[in-house]
Amino acid sequence: MDDMSDTDLQIEFVFEGDFVLKGFINRIYAPLIVEEIKSRLPFEGRTALMKDEMKITLGISKGNAKPTNEVKKADIAYQPLGDSLDIYLSDKRTFSQVNVIGKVTSDESELDGLKQVRRGSLVIIRYAE
Repeated sequence: MDDMSDTDLQIEFVFEGDFVLKGFINRIYAPLIVEEIKSRLPFEGRTALMKDEMKITLGISKGNAKPTNEVKKADIAYQPLGDSLDIYLSDKRTFSQVNVIGKVTSDESELDGLKQVRRGSLVIIRYAE
């Protein structure tokens, strides 16, 4: 998946303390969810790290597109139940169904840096520069 397609939307998560993660979301996975996120960029959310997943509150109230309970490390998924964008720090089975819409492209050591992000801290999601 190294070659980015024209449906990939390059984004950055900018956490408090200037910690930045790069990634992409792709409309092929869930067009309505991705379009809704895209229409709001840049926007701010609050973080919560729980069991190897970083949750960022969205407030878009969308349903499931292609729901799954299986996620891989570095996946970016929308979770309707919590109305959040989740970044996974390990391969896992999720408690409730999620829609995988993208992936973190920053390297693994940066991804692991999410564990240092304080709960409730601010994150800005924006187009990658």
